[in-house]
Amino acid sequence: MDKRAGFMKRSIETVKAALMSRDMLLSGVTKSIEDLDRIINLLGERLEEWYGIYFPELKLEDRLKYAQLVQEIDRTDIDAKELAQLVGQKKADEVKASAAKTLGASISDEDMKQVRSLANSILQLNGLRKQYEGYQASLAQEICPNMSKVAGPDVAAKLVSHVGSLKRLCMLPASTIQVLGAEKALFKHLKNRRISPPKHGIIFQNPRIAGSPKAVRGKIARALANKLALASKADAITKRYMGDELLKDFEERYNEIMAAYNAEKGKAK
Repeated sequence: MDKRAGFMKRSIETVKAALMSRDMLLSGVTKSIEDLDRIINLLGERLEEWYGIYFPELKLEDRLKYAQLVQEIDRTDIDAKELAQLVGQKKADEVKASAAKTLGASISDEDMKQVRSLANSILQLNGLRKQYEGYQASLAQEICPNMSKVAGPDVAAKLVSHVGSLKRLCMLPASTIQVLGAEKALFKHLKNRRISPPKHGIIFQNPRIAGSPKAVRGKIARALANKLALASKADAITKRYMGDELLKDFEERYNEIMAAYNAEKGKAK
């Protein structure tokens, strides 16, 4: 009984320590942001279907801006200046011209009230998302300052959330960090070697990778993953801040890769 009691006590202490970890908060807010993104996207689709009964010609790729237009414009009395402030003069002219010859049906004031209520809910959810995004950034800079400096707080938070804790992340090699979030593509490659392996996962969201030519994204992702592997160890184990140094090294490697790519591209011409 004493051994069993001792084992239970240690287990309870381990669980308590895990729940007290700030990593859990970071993971929670990151997943909440992802859930909000899905909900906003889904409700945005429903709003377009619903409002499309009244004004089917109104089309915008930005669902948040669409919700704002639903709230603020009346197709029967469009204020061109106000509309231009929201979508630009060219799009405002298109919307006004479409409103004049719309195929949309007339709906009651009560119907419109409910449609606009949905648009308002979408915008409120986006406000909550922005609030959580700020909280996520401050938590990431507190928990993993080196990773946040190297890759940005958003990417750092998503990496920690994806594996469950900073301690788990710091034990992973750079090659694994590079493809975290691209497990499905990796498994497809392992099943069929004719399918190319993924070059990046979550870290693709870093502007240096996302904004680079496709031909060099793999090299840049590898360079970033190498620095993140070091940054995660510093954040989890040594607690030494070296983010500026690691970012400088990554930027130098990025510039080398881009210089080589541009030189090769110049020769091809």
